[in-house]
Amino acid sequence: MLNIATISRTTIYNLLTLCVSLFIAWHLLLACNFLYGFWHDNIGIAENIRQFGPENIYRSGFADTSRAERIELFAQICHAISNHGAGLADISYVVASTGIKAPLLHRAEIIHLQDVANLITALQKWEPALFMLWTGLIALFLAKSWPTPTYRQILLSNAIWLAAAGVLIAAVGWVAVFYKLHELIFPDNHQWFFYYRESLMSTMMKAPDLFLYIGLSLGAVTILIYTLLHLAIRRIAEHLAVSRTT
Repeated sequence: MLNIATISRTTIYNLLTLCVSLFIAWHLLLACNFLYGFWHDNIGIAENIRQFGPENIYRSGFADTSRAERIELFAQICHAISNHGAGLADISYVVASTGIKAPLLHRAEIIHLQDVANLITALQKWEPALFMLWTGLIALFLAKSWPTPTYRQILLSNAIWLAAAGVLIAAVGWVAVFYKLHELIFPDNHQWFFYYRESLMSTMMKAPDLFLYIGLSLGAVTILIYTLLHLAIRRIAEHLAVSRTT
């Protein structure tokens, strides 16, 4: 029977390891631009640009851009939002018919992406403290020979929030949840919803579809990293246990 101390340790271990894994997964996927090139080819983004690019009321010629140009534009957006929004206004593409550079983003899009950058910046400020807390916790587990949580305990620790998220998404749909989070997170007077005809940003991301696949990728990589970290910690704990008995 688990006691309160063990349950508390397991819960904290699970929460901190999950957060650390999520941050690592974020940085890994950010480094490869969240696999945008793959999603461009496989979830209808290319077709979306071909259909809605010519209908844009602010910009022209985007439907004539190449796959490589779109991947580069997305990479520039990723770099900007992870660097305090620097360079958002400078992102541009070449209109093939004129050879002239056109800014990709209009003012409302820049404001929204700056809001995203501000959110990311705020979250990244917690990274050093999070990693220090996690490292300290693992050091305590190893120093005091506390048993690391079993996979059953880890699953139980995550069961409640996973079930709650699953029920919510099943009840109202992931798009409704996605939009509600935007309403809660971003300023009321800042536009975050854009029709394709008014936003190349939304068109080239096939919003909100791309974010579902990015979220699934982030979840999968987080689980993988969590598993690898947990395995490594258990191996180290087993090695130390053997060392102490010899």
